[in-house]
Amino acid sequence: MKTLHKKIAAGASALLLAAALASCGGSEVSSSGGSGVPLGYQDIVTNPPAVTYTGNAKQVSDEMTAIRQGAGPGLLVQNAKLDTAAGTHASFLVSNNLLLPGYLDVIQAGGILGGHYESAALSGFTGTSPQARANAAGYVGTVSEIMSFGAANGTDCVGSLGDSVYHLIELLSPFVEVGVAFNPGNGSGSVCAILLGVASTTLGQLPTSAAFYPFAGQAAVLPTYYNSAEVPNPAPDLTSGAGHPVAVSLYTLAAPVLNGSDIVINTFSITPAGGAALPARVLAKTGVTTSGPALTVDDAIPRAGFVVLLPVAPLAANTLHNVSFSAFVKGQPVINSWSFTTGAAN
Repeated sequence: MKTLHKKIAAGASALLLAAALASCGGSEVSSSGGSGVPLGYQDIVTNPPAVTYTGNAKQVSDEMTAIRQGAGPGLLVQNAKLDTAAGTHASFLVSNNLLLPGYLDVIQAGGILGGHYESAALSGFTGTSPQARANAAGYVGTVSEIMSFGAANGTDCVGSLGDSVYHLIELLSPFVEVGVAFNPGNGSGSVCAILLGVASTTLGQLPTSAAFYPFAGQAAVLPTYYNSAEVPNPAPDLTSGAGHPVAVSLYTLAAPVLNGSDIVINTFSITPAGGAALPARVLAKTGVTTSGPALTVDDAIPRAGFVVLLPVAPLAANTLHNVSFSAFVKGQPVINSWSFTTGAAN
């Protein structure tokens, strides 16, 4: 589980929590759904049914769709049971007046962060953990929960999640289904709850090529990443903030399982238009190797197939940035060059 206190686009502060309970994108393709038939990864979802969300929940859904459609890991399908689990948990935190920094980001019983935990002694209890609450709602599968507290609206909720390292990885992972709730709170701030799910009939969805975020042509990308607010902090020495992380998912249908030794990074850089390449760190899990840029080992990254470029200073606002990436994945080249544009200073 990870905690993130972040500034968001509107300039307010938000607390974000990620409970990564699933192992999507890294599990062996040999599981069985109970019928004896081995499970595998499915093709990406490109045309999901229309969602029924309204208001801030619709904003959350729309922003996640934009991220996943642009980056390429496949779209998410609304699941009513996950909606129920997300909604009841948001209501539990609000009705029991638990929206307190000294509670939300503190470990509770069972090693669960307060924002993800429910005590059976309190009203509205539906399960101690995200997985227990999903099960209670009738969902059959595995879930991961990410949450934002204090976001001004649904757009800001997902904007903060995307401007991070570990939460961004969850957003790019091979989940298929989603449940969303946005509770405005009772005066102590909002609760934005997102449950990402993979049903027991599949291991998840994977594209035919690597996924990249920010994606090509994206505009209004937040220039600053407030790394000192993310727990764990991927760069504690950067006390004045960092640049928006650039994340790559190397998981594909051809490479659903990756070890560090399967990956060799050749290039990974970011350059503002008309300028020189920016100082940046390449964050990678133990075992990933390089033929070019120095790697910063970060074993808080959950799976070896995710690599993150972290500029060591905030990006220039309202500026085109060019990104270059190349690697060998199980001996096969993965090459991409693309551009995105930052927005106003956040």
